[in-house]
Amino acid sequence: EECWSMLGHSTTLAYEPWVEYDEELCVDDMIEMGVQVNGKSRGSITIPAEAEQDVAVQAAKQVEKVQKQIDGKEIKKIIYVPGRILNIIAK
Repeated sequence: EECWSMLGHSTTLAYEPWVEYDEELCVDDMIEMGVQVNGKSRGSITIPAEAEQDVAVQAAKQVEKVQKQIDGKEIKKIIYVPGRILNIIAK
């Protein structure tokens, strides 16, 4: 109660309403996703939560460790699990 009055409120804290729960405020717009090359972790990327595979691959190609692993190699397969992980198979 003392801290509440120090913050400038004139009424008692006991009579203040509880905070309203809002589901929209709990959803993340951006997510951090792990990037693997040939099954080994090479870094992480931050992309929009609803990003398509192409967006994730382009962001992964900007990561220095990923660039080193795929440089000069042919990308055989891309495994993309939205919101979880991106795995690039290169040989």
